[in-house]
Amino acid sequence: MIVGGKQELFKKLELGLIPNDEVKKLMRIQLARRLQWGYKSTYEEQIAQVLDLTHSLRHMNIAMEVDTLDSNMYEVPLDFLKIMNGSALKMSSCYFKDDSTTLDEAEIAMMDLHCERAQIKDGHSVLDLGCGHGSLTFYVAQKYKKSHVTAVTNSVSQKEYIEEEARRRNLSNVEVLLADIATHEMADTYDRILVVGLFEHMKNYGLLLKKISEWMAKDGLLFVQHVCHKTFAFHCEPIDEDDWLSEYAFPAGTMIIPSASFFLYFQDDASVVNHWTLSGKHFSRTTEEWLKRLDANVKVIIPMFATITGSEEEAVKLLNYWRGLCFFGVELYGYNNGEEWMESHVLFKKK
Repeated sequence: MIVGGKQELFKKLELGLIPNDEVKKLMRIQLARRLQWGYKSTYEEQIAQVLDLTHSLRHMNIAMEVDTLDSNMYEVPLDFLKIMNGSALKMSSCYFKDDSTTLDEAEIAMMDLHCERAQIKDGHSVLDLGCGHGSLTFYVAQKYKKSHVTAVTNSVSQKEYIEEEARRRNLSNVEVLLADIATHEMADTYDRILVVGLFEHMKNYGLLLKKISEWMAKDGLLFVQHVCHKTFAFHCEPIDEDDWLSEYAFPAGTMIIPSASFFLYFQDDASVVNHWTLSGKHFSRTTEEWLKRLDANVKVIIPMFATITGSEEEAVKLLNYWRGLCFFGVELYGYNNGEEWMESHVLFKKK
């Protein structure tokens, strides 16, 4: 695909001119190319690819600039998230126990799984790093009344929302810190630390885990959820000039998709005590449910977006970008029946 052709494709996606089935087909073609790029002919080469990336990350900063978290994704109107997400406003994968599970139920089921795997007990002090709009913070605070939950975000609007919502729910056991995790320092320690959907935005996991380990109590545990590919790891950068999908889905190019076992190579300061994977079908279904909600509320979303974009034309483009991200999630995590890209849950203890 020539560069002009790629830009033409982006324009058509922005304007919603490509039929849904065609969009998904084009994405599957790109995902097949990524798999062809990632899978090596020998296992020796496969392991070397993962190790090369782990070694290179150890020479980088903990994270790139904070503002590389794409503003289209992380600073949209709260009312938009209330339309797209379930009632908990969970912006990461949900857990669908069966075909009849609703999005609201799947949000709760995943957070329940997090608490179970993190081995949270009532009375534990809990730190929620990269808390988003506080879905997990609120769930833990309400389920474990004797626990104190500290949420950390780098977003002013998220902090304000969580504080207001905690007051509305009469949750006196919730505290919110506005901080950049990459540079934040504190003396406090916690019994349980939860990190959901944040590690993909980081780089030097050795330094990051060293920092987090210092926030763990003596018998503390760290629970991490991250998206992954089952075998290989990569920076979310285009593999060549024809790779329009990486450029479209990861415009900043700063994210990493680790392999399922990636964090087994970063145990300098915290030891892995358990590890699970979760079929990509759950995240695929999550984004499919989000897409249904977007499509059912176009007439509400366009005026909402127009207030921040300045015009209806730009609002349509922003909505179509979100629709495209949902299509991407459906296809990425649904590829090969959810057995390529998936979720990884890792439990660490302090060394």
